[in-house]
Amino acid sequence: MATVLVVDDDSEIRHLVKGVLDRAGYDVLEACDGRSAVEIAGADRPDLVLLDMSMPERDGLWVASEIRSRNGADSPVMVALSARHQPSDRERALEAGCSLFLSKPCPPSRLRDTIKTLLAGRPSEGPGS
Repeated sequence: MATVLVVDDDSEIRHLVKGVLDRAGYDVLEACDGRSAVEIAGADRPDLVLLDMSMPERDGLWVASEIRSRNGADSPVMVALSARHQPSDRERALEAGCSLFLSKPCPPSRLRDTIKTLLAGRPSEGPGS
């Protein structure tokens, strides 16, 4: 079973996303800030990190860059999730190491399908493997 780390400073959003991913069969970890996200990613080695881009102190760009610098080729798939919709925000997220940029609000079905697609072919291959 694949593990997804949900990183967002908004507890309601974390709760909603966790519910969607729990029902889809993923193991879900949570982090409320950038520093704890990097610690959890290092200790628990999730398959995918879903990152809010706008967090206080250490934002999602810092988290993505830090995870990539620490783990290199063994980094989890990282997905930016942001209320910001400017092309420059998307470009910065991709440059920081995110594989994809999703805009908030993201419909649950799109979130599930996107994660399933991104995890296809990874060693754990998503839920039920």
